[in-house]
Amino acid sequence: MYKIFSVILIAFVISGCLRKMNIEQGNVLPPELVNQIHPGMTPAEVKNILGAPVLTNTFTPNRVDYVYTYKPGHGTMTEKYLTLTFQQGRLKNINSNI
Repeated sequence: MYKIFSVILIAFVISGCLRKMNIEQGNVLPPELVNQIHPGMTPAEVKNILGAPVLTNTFTPNRVDYVYTYKPGHGTMTEKYLTLTFQQGRLKNINSNI
């Protein structure tokens, strides 16, 4: 009986020590790169700096969304986004929470 109790106790202790993975998804958006973006740039110039966006919106071709989410194993998820709006092939509006 003592052995069974010991095995069950050890199993509970070990299961509580398992590490949860951190989950990162999307485009990493360092502020140094985001600060290089300014109105008047072409979509190619933006992609050269930030890379291709992970999300592609086919319904609004003049809008580009860069999204990054981070979920630590034992914490709350944070989300960063950068929304760029183009007009006549030039960057017109920048909206972000970075």
